[in-house]
Amino acid sequence: MTLIEQNILSAISIGLIIAVMASIKNSQLKATVYSLPIPITIALIATGGKVNITNIVGLFLITLFLWLVWILHERGLGIYASDVIAAVCYVAVGYAGVKYIKLPFYAGVFIYLVAWLVFILAYRNRVVSEKTRVSSKINPAVKGAIVTILAYILFSLKKYLAGIIVTFPFSGVFAVIESKHMLETLAGVFTRNSIAILMMFVTIYALGETNLVLRLAAGWAVYLVALKLVIKFAPLKKTQ
Repeated sequence: MTLIEQNILSAISIGLIIAVMASIKNSQLKATVYSLPIPITIALIATGGKVNITNIVGLFLITLFLWLVWILHERGLGIYASDVIAAVCYVAVGYAGVKYIKLPFYAGVFIYLVAWLVFILAYRNRVVSEKTRVSSKINPAVKGAIVTILAYILFSLKKYLAGIIVTFPFSGVFAVIESKHMLETLAGVFTRNSIAILMMFVTIYALGETNLVLRLAAGWAVYLVALKLVIKFAPLKKTQ
C-alpha cells in the first residue's frame, strides 16, 4: 500500500466514522462507533502489521487527549481551541514518550491494564451530565465528505511530524467537535473500550510473523469479544 493510498483510505474511514456518529443520537453508541479501530487497522496494513510498545503509548495518549479536551472545554475554552491545545500536548508528550519510553511490550500491556482497572473502579458509579445537543444543519453525509477532505489534508501533512508522534489522533480531532455536547461520555466510553483495542494489539503481536490477514482477523475477533465483555460487565452510568 502506497502512502497516498493509505492516506486516502484513512481519510475515507474517518469521514465515514464521523458521518455515522453524526446520524446517531445515543451518546454511548456514538462514542462506541468512534472507538472502532478502523483507522488503526488501515495503519497496521500499511506497516505490515507491525505492533510494538509505541502502539500502547499511542493508545494511552489518545485517552489523555480526549480527557484534556473535555477538561479544557468544561473550563470555558471553545471546542476548537481545546482541540488544538490538546493536539499540541499530544505531540509534545508523544515525542517524549517515543524517545524515552523503552519498555518491553508486555510490560507496557501490564501497566495499561493496571491503569485501566483503576479507571474502571474509580469511574463506574459516576453519572455523566451532558449539554443539550444542538441539531446540526449539515447533513451527516455532507459532514462526512467534508471531514474526509480535511482528514486527507491532515494525513498529507503528517510527514512534517515524522519522528515526533507515532499515533496522532487524526479521527479524534474531528470526533471531539462532533461530540462537543458529550465530551465526557466520549472520553469515558473510549477509555473503557480501549482495553479491547489493547487486546487486539496483544493478539497481533503474539502471532508474530504469521500471515497478515490472519493476524488482523484474529485481532478483530478478539477485539469484538473483548468489547462485548466490557460493555456487559463494565457498564458506565447512564447520562443525565
